[in-house]
Amino acid sequence: MMGEYITVGMGASRNKDARQAAIEAATQAVKDLPKAPTCSLVFARADLDPDAVCAGINSVLGKNWIGVSSDKQFNNANGYHPDTSVSVLSICTDYLHFGVSIAENYRRNPEKSAQKAAREAIARCKADKFVDSYIQFTRAKKKDYGCIIRTPPYFMLAFLTGAKIKNGKVVPGHEAEFLNGILNETGPHIPMFGGSASSSFEDYFKGKADNFQFAYGKVYRDSAILVFVVSDLVFYTQVKHGYDASKLFAAVTKLDKSGYDILELNGREPIAEVARLLGMRKKEYLKKAEDLSLRRPLGLVQVEGTAYVKEALPNPDGKTLHSTFKLYPNSILNVLEFNKEKTLNTIKTCLTEAIAEQHGTKPALGLFCVCSGRRPLIKNIESKELNAAKKFRKIPLFGFYSFSEVGSTKKTSAQSHSQTVTSLLIYDKLLSD
Repeated sequence: MMGEYITVGMGASRNKDARQAAIEAATQAVKDLPKAPTCSLVFARADLDPDAVCAGINSVLGKNWIGVSSDKQFNNANGYHPDTSVSVLSICTDYLHFGVSIAENYRRNPEKSAQKAAREAIARCKADKFVDSYIQFTRAKKKDYGCIIRTPPYFMLAFLTGAKIKNGKVVPGHEAEFLNGILNETGPHIPMFGGSASSSFEDYFKGKADNFQFAYGKVYRDSAILVFVVSDLVFYTQVKHGYDASKLFAAVTKLDKSGYDILELNGREPIAEVARLLGMRKKEYLKKAEDLSLRRPLGLVQVEGTAYVKEALPNPDGKTLHSTFKLYPNSILNVLEFNKEKTLNTIKTCLTEAIAEQHGTKPALGLFCVCSGRRPLIKNIESKELNAAKKFRKIPLFGFYSFSEVGSTKKTSAQSHSQTVTSLLIYDKLLSD
């Protein structure tokens, strides 16, 4: 898609040869660009040889790109296919400027690593001091501050390492702690989009999940890729899921030191209390726990009333719950209800809302991170969800399925989400227009 201020190209390959797939997808992505891409984003199937993928992409794009392994991938130029191995998005613009940093082995100290990575990404962003300052001057001259404060001239992309399995044990990605570190450095209001590098969802349940990341033409593991973007273009971030709030609430009254194990809800044993709220016996709940974690998950209630999904499953003791995300004492949880229609139309809803936000102007690019945990809820959701948004097929959409989704809204700070779709919509429109 060629616009006045931004041009994007997309490519995908189903080739089983990792290097060749990377070359094919990258070649497709850049073939119609007017010049070398400003930045490129790559998604690769997790069972591919990452070194071969990296070599193939480098041969076409050089080292100016980032990427992660994924569960599934899609874009509306090539559509969705379960055998897609590599997808590439290339962006050509003078109005977005990127600074990239890598936080290697950040699990050792997620918050400290994130703060350092945020500082480095900001320092490495080489903005155009003349064009960018002119855009901001013109914007301040033409627009009122009520409009200006809603869209700052910057955002962040965060691609972390997701949960993996090592020696038969799940190793969490510590995404929530890493994001807290970023916000400690930038303040709570920076817009953000991203997700976690992931493996095949099916492989995860077979106990062989691993993932990888790419930056500066190299392969990384157990790392986070952080990108600070100075934007002269209008953009919009969103967080949506397919659940309805219920009238069932629980307060987190006791946690273990890690913040992951729930020891009390409403002052009671957690599993017994959730079973009570759902109107079933504890024994019945334990039999259905995995399915209930998807169909009736716990949602963390935000200040403005929205509830974001934070799944929790029974611990081996049959009494306490293990949250997939770090929680804090006195958090209020809602027992959410799965809504099939809402789930199928999440991407469509994101696009409809984004167009309304800009008074009918369509985005020039839509980036999406979709939770892999949505796949067991609706068979073939990958193609059905894209089909539900088919009236927007002329908008370039580029997305991946992940084990954790990163996103913010105009009302809420960036968080690590579950069972959710996060999005970043970029418009072919200057902030000063």
